[in-house]
Amino acid sequence: MIPRRKAHTLKGELSLCVKSMLSRSRATPFYKDRWRDKFANFIGVKHAISVSSGREGMRLILGSLGLNANDEVIMPAYTLKELAGIIESLGLKAVSADIDPHTFNISPESIAKRMNKKTKVILATHIFGVPCRIDEVLDIARVRSIFVIEDCAHSLGSKFKGRQTGSFGDAAFFSFETIKLVNTYGGGMVVTNNDKIAGKILDAVSIVQEKSRLPLKKLIMTRLENYLLPTSFSLPILYLLASSYWHKRAYSFYRRLQGSLGVKGSWSDFQAFIGIEKLGTLEERVSRRRAQAALLSSLVNNKIKTQQVPEGSIPNYYFFVCLVPDNLWQVRKFLLMHGIDAGIESEIADDCCNYSGANSCPHAAEVFKSAMQIPLHEGMSEPDIRYVAAMLNKFFS
Repeated sequence: MIPRRKAHTLKGELSLCVKSMLSRSRATPFYKDRWRDKFANFIGVKHAISVSSGREGMRLILGSLGLNANDEVIMPAYTLKELAGIIESLGLKAVSADIDPHTFNISPESIAKRMNKKTKVILATHIFGVPCRIDEVLDIARVRSIFVIEDCAHSLGSKFKGRQTGSFGDAAFFSFETIKLVNTYGGGMVVTNNDKIAGKILDAVSIVQEKSRLPLKKLIMTRLENYLLPTSFSLPILYLLASSYWHKRAYSFYRRLQGSLGVKGSWSDFQAFIGIEKLGTLEERVSRRRAQAALLSSLVNNKIKTQQVPEGSIPNYYFFVCLVPDNLWQVRKFLLMHGIDAGIESEIADDCCNYSGANSCPHAAEVFKSAMQIPLHEGMSEPDIRYVAAMLNKFFS
């Protein structure tokens, strides 16, 4: 079985986590301080603030902007639906803007159509690690003094016009969950050049005095998943996911399982240590992903539309997503029968247009119905990539 993803792990990190649990030294902030400094330097910003998750980072940024009830936040129609829920929970209104059907990122033209006097924030997502046209988004926003938040949960290591994503907007947030390219088994980061925003977020974070906890359960589950996914033991759950009847139940169970493994409490010094180590190898690993993506793109036939990269963008290829012309469920089953795992629909991203009321987002709806995540990760060999392309081409021959 060729899994669609493989979590990046460090040799010895499980034993190090256990040792940290038995040692009082885990309470020291040494690595936490170094991690924040290194991360800010990597992105090219003044401030980097550790938070409990990427979503919490987004909530804290919105809370720092001095917004009023019913102010509007424009967000991509194709993204994680929970982001709209966070916006609404703060008394704000989430307004979905349509996407570019080729890059799958928020469309500056659609943003311009959604704007009105209540628009205060634009959430610009770099989906699947492909940077959006952030310069055009900023041009639209600056005319009306609208805040721009970059959603970089997918895009650590991606660049736009020579700069790291996360260095353009008023603030940005990153996620370090298990499947991210720099994964610390939970946690996130807020970055900004704005002293006022940074001060407010630091004040909010300092109020929460939770005990530092270590992500041992996630570490164990990650290793188990990495071991089982390439074997036949993973087939029962993958067959359920590939079934239109059982898909929602199986995926919901997986999400609940992941949620139950969440680490409650503040970010640990152990996580900061492995974050530093993984950030140090990120550019090398991303370079490998780019080479893999280039090969895969060159091999699939023209019936399969791969995600396009805007001029000036260098993606990290967090996910490799393409559009298949029809028979999405049949393609998935065909690939699975030939030992290839693939993801579709809400396993990749959600159609969030319902949150915009009467607004129509036809491109987001079409991409949601046609998008497929196919395997691409650092553990794949060139023969694996050629085999995946060959099977896709065989289905559409």
